[in-house]
Amino acid sequence: RQPTLGACYTPSVSTHERESLNGRVLQFLGPSTGGIRAHVAELARRLPDHGWDATVAGSAHVMDGVGRQDATVDVPPVWNVPAYRPARRRLSSLLSGVDVLHVHGLKAAMVAVGADQRPPMVLTVHNLVGGTRRGPSAKVLRRAETYVVERCDHLIVISDEIDERFADVLPPERRTFILPVAPARSVQRSAPEVRASYGIAADAPLVTIVARHHPQKNLPMFLDAMRLVRDRLPEVRGLMVGDGPERGALEAHRHALGLDDTVVVAGMRPNPVDEMHAADVVALTSDWEGSPLVVAECLAVGRPLVTTAVGTVRRHLVDGENARIVAIGDPRAMADALVELLVDRSLADAIGAAGQRVAAAVFDADRLTAAVAAVYRDIPRRTSR
Repeated sequence: RQPTLGACYTPSVSTHERESLNGRVLQFLGPSTGGIRAHVAELARRLPDHGWDATVAGSAHVMDGVGRQDATVDVPPVWNVPAYRPARRRLSSLLSGVDVLHVHGLKAAMVAVGADQRPPMVLTVHNLVGGTRRGPSAKVLRRAETYVVERCDHLIVISDEIDERFADVLPPERRTFILPVAPARSVQRSAPEVRASYGIAADAPLVTIVARHHPQKNLPMFLDAMRLVRDRLPEVRGLMVGDGPERGALEAHRHALGLDDTVVVAGMRPNPVDEMHAADVVALTSDWEGSPLVVAECLAVGRPLVTTAVGTVRRHLVDGENARIVAIGDPRAMADALVELLVDRSLADAIGAAGQRVAAAVFDADRLTAAVAAVYRDIPRRTSR
């Protein structure tokens, strides 16, 4: 469907504009172990080419392994307003000479809205409270979401669902749809080398999933689907890349399903596109997403994707053309789609090639960075009215 947003920038910035529109932007994020960190790192790396001197501040070690961190602001990992005060004082001390404050995530936003002498603030909402929480606490956190969004100068959303959540909070001219900037990863190891490192035969049908071990990702569904796939393709192998609080429970579930010799739990890997590139099919089983970076990375390396219908998947992908899209929480549908692509290599290759064309057109990192820079440039004009 068509987006409901007030703007969707796709500008082309000339060299003259880059020289004449310089400014300083502080990228600020709270605790994060997922794609937000990678997005911030890549955005900060690319923004100088679009006229913005970018620095990064956030919780201690939040950018370890993904990018530069210029300052530490210890954002509390809990939703507790009094606990934000030291972080607000620390953030305030970093704002001298900053033209735009770009905040990522709601905990960081709760700190930023109370900072002294705050410059215009852009907020990117990467996830919704409703996407991961239920019950009374979700209602409280939804009010917190509304509170911080009302107080930002411009909102960047990464999915239609997120935009719909805030359509009654901010007018269209203060909301912009921009996908996250995926890291510029390249394949470092050959498929045979990767497979051999995990004891997987070069000719074995291989399904890779790259995901944090968190309930949102519904990795038990992946294991349930792999059990069904193995019943039809006994030689199949699975590779789970990632880590997180659910790892122990997932390993127990793998054992209960009799998949210890079928699915490898690989943990965190330095360049997960290697594991995606080594696969015949890449899977995503999440119950909720905004715009998962793993989708962009999978498509970019030309591997066919089987994904649940989450976040921006249905905006940019068409089932059977450039991906296979299945219902959320349906391991049998996931298994059927995986088997189809593992068996029909011509179809898998065609879908992988079509997905690669989508990646080039939709997830181009320089174009997305230019879109963010356009938001920054518009804020002083809007706030001066």
